[in-house]
Amino acid sequence: MKQMFFYFFSVVTFLWPATVWAEYLIKVDFIKVRLYLYEDGKEIGSFPVALPARTPKLPISGNVEGVEENPYWAPTKGTREYYFKKTGIELPELIRPGDPRNAMGKGKIRIVFNETHVNRTIRIHGTNDEKSIGRRISRGCIRMLNGDIKKLSETIRGKKTLVVFD
Repeated sequence: MKQMFFYFFSVVTFLWPATVWAEYLIKVDFIKVRLYLYEDGKEIGSFPVALPARTPKLPISGNVEGVEENPYWAPTKGTREYYFKKTGIELPELIRPGDPRNAMGKGKIRIVFNETHVNRTIRIHGTNDEKSIGRRISRGCIRMLNGDIKKLSETIRGKKTLVVFD
C-alpha cells in the first residue's frame, strides 16, 4: 500500500506543475496523424499534419518557446545535402519568408524538449508542400497547413503551452 501511494504521489507531483502552469496542451497523435489543441482539458482544435518518416521514440514532451509568423528558414547542412541529392537544387543557408523553397510556410512553433535524445531543431510549422499533409514524410518536424498553423499560433502566442508527441 505504501509503495502504491508513493507511486501515485510521485506521478502527481511530476505532472502537477505542467498541468497547473500550462494554459494549453498541444498533442501530436502519431497513430491518427493529427494535432490536437486542448484548453482546460477540453479539445478546442484538431488539425491534420504530416509526420516524420521515421517515428521517434515516444512519448516526447516539451514547452513552446516561441511562435513566429512568416519565419525565415535556415535548413541544416544535412537537410541541404538531402535536398540536393533529391532534387539537384542547392539550397541557401537562409531562405526568406515567401520564398517557395521555404519549408516553414506561414508559421513556426519552437519547442524546448524535455528529452535529451530529441533533435533540438524539430518544430511544428506550416508547409510549402500541402500534399504532404496526412503522410509520414518529414525529416523530423510536424507540418501543418498554413491556415492551420496560423490559427494555432494566434491561439497559443504568449501563453504557456505544453507539447506532447504520443
